[in-house]
Amino acid sequence: MTYETGDSIFEAYGIGGSIPFYTKIMDRIIIGSNSIESIEIDVGVLPKEHKGLLGLDVLKQQNFIIDLKRLELHK
Repeated sequence: MTYETGDSIFEAYGIGGSIPFYTKIMDRIIIGSNSIESIEIDVGVLPKEHKGLLGLDVLKQQNFIIDLKRLELHK
């Protein structure tokens, strides 16, 4: 996924400073057996070992349940 002219750019702030990110609308993302259509996501820089982060905004919107004892995600 790459930045394209016209993508909105924002800046996130935290303890370590700030980092730019942009937003994209994805046709579809699949989480396990769940498919989410036309969803806006934030794209930023992550460490190499990360494939991506699933935000609480997506989890809440889709009514996912996080089982922290088993480290599982349910719907």
